[in-house]
Amino acid sequence: MAWSAFWPSRLAVFGVAIWVAIAPIAPNEPVESRVLSHPFGAWPAKGFLELVLSPLAKWDAQHYLGIAFDGYVQSHPGLPLGGEQAAFFPLYPGVVHILSGFGASPGLVLIMAYLVSLSCFFAALVLLHRLTVIEIGERYARPALLLLAFFPTALFFGIPYSESMFLLLAVGAFLAARTGHWAIAGVILALASATRAPGLLLVIPVALLYLYGPRTDRELVPGRGFWPRYRIRPEAAWLLLAPLGIVAFSAYLHFALGDAFAWEHAQALFGRHTVDPLTGIWTGLREAGRSLGRMVSGPYKEVTYDHLNVAQVGFVALAVAGGIGALRRLPVAYGTWVLVSLVPILVSQPTENPLLSSSRFIVVLFPIFLWLAIVCERREATTTVVALFATGMSIFTGLFALWSFVA
Repeated sequence: MAWSAFWPSRLAVFGVAIWVAIAPIAPNEPVESRVLSHPFGAWPAKGFLELVLSPLAKWDAQHYLGIAFDGYVQSHPGLPLGGEQAAFFPLYPGVVHILSGFGASPGLVLIMAYLVSLSCFFAALVLLHRLTVIEIGERYARPALLLLAFFPTALFFGIPYSESMFLLLAVGAFLAARTGHWAIAGVILALASATRAPGLLLVIPVALLYLYGPRTDRELVPGRGFWPRYRIRPEAAWLLLAPLGIVAFSAYLHFALGDAFAWEHAQALFGRHTVDPLTGIWTGLREAGRSLGRMVSGPYKEVTYDHLNVAQVGFVALAVAGGIGALRRLPVAYGTWVLVSLVPILVSQPTENPLLSSSRFIVVLFPIFLWLAIVCERREATTTVVALFATGMSIFTGLFALWSFVA
C-alpha cells in the first residue's frame, strides 16, 4: 500500500525536475547558491547523477548539504559564526554526514541526503498506513497516503530537506504511544526535537494519548470528562526525554559557537520576528489582501511573493479546517497536534511575507490527511482531489527546480 503512493509520487517529482533541467529555460539562480556546485567531480556517471540529483538541491537544501559536508561554519561573509546554518537542526544533516563517511566527498553527501530522505518518507508511509487502519479503518488508508504523497508541497519529501525525517518521527511517535511503547515514544520525541524546534511540541499529543487514549496497552476507561482516563505510572517518565534533542543542540552551539540559542537568533537573518498569534493571523490576511490587490490591479514587483501570500492563507485555512475536523472525527491528540503546530507558523513571521513556508510546514501534519481521506471518500472525490494535488505538486516542483521560492 505504501509503495503504491511512494513510487508514482516520487517519479512525478523527479520527472518534472529532470524535464525542467533539460528544457531551454533559464533558472533564476542566486549567487550564494553554489554550495557543493558540481559535486561529482570526475565520477564516471557524473552527468547522469547531476541531472537526477542537482535540480532539487535548492534553497534550504543548500544549508543542509553544507552542514552535512562542513558542519556549522560561517556560511557567508559578514554573518556571525554559524550564520544562517544555525537555524537548521542537526539530526537530518548529522545522519547524512555519518552515512557519507563523515562528509568524505560532496557527491557522496548529495547521494546520502536523497537516500535518507527517500527512505524516511517510505518508512513514514508504511507506519502511517498502519496507524490509519488502527484509527479509521482500511478503507481510508490508501486515500490518506495518496493525498499526503501528492499534496502540492509533498515535493519536499525525498529531497535534501528534513521534512521526510520529521514526518517519520511524528507518525512513529503517535504509533508508539497508540500501542503503548512508551520508551520508544520517548526516544522518538527526543529525536524530533533534534530535527526542528517545533518537534518539541510533539510531546503534547503524545501526552494526551497517554492520559486520554485510546491505547492498546491498557483497557479504555469510561468517559470521565476532562479528568485523565489513565493514571500516571512510571513509564510516563519516558516522555521527559522530549527536550533532550533541543537541549543537546543548544549545548553544542554554546561550546562550538558561543551562543546556545543561535538556532533562535538565526531566524532574524531570514527576516523573521516574533508576534502574538492574533497579530500573526491578521498580518497574514492583510498581506494576502494587499498581494491580491496588486495581482488584480496590474503589474507588481514581487510576483512570487504576492502569489505566495495569497496561497499560504489557503494552506493555513486548510490546516485549520483539518485540525478542527480531526478533533471531531479522531482522538483528541490528532487535532491538537495540528492546531498547536500552527502556533509557530503564526508567531514567527517575516514582515512582508508573514506566512512564508507555511505550506511546507503544514505538509508534515499527517492528521490533516486522515481527516481529508474521510471527507473525500464519503463524497467519492478522492481521485479528483489527488489529481488536483498532483497538478499543484508538479507546478511547485518545476518552479522549485528553477530557483523560484515555493515554500
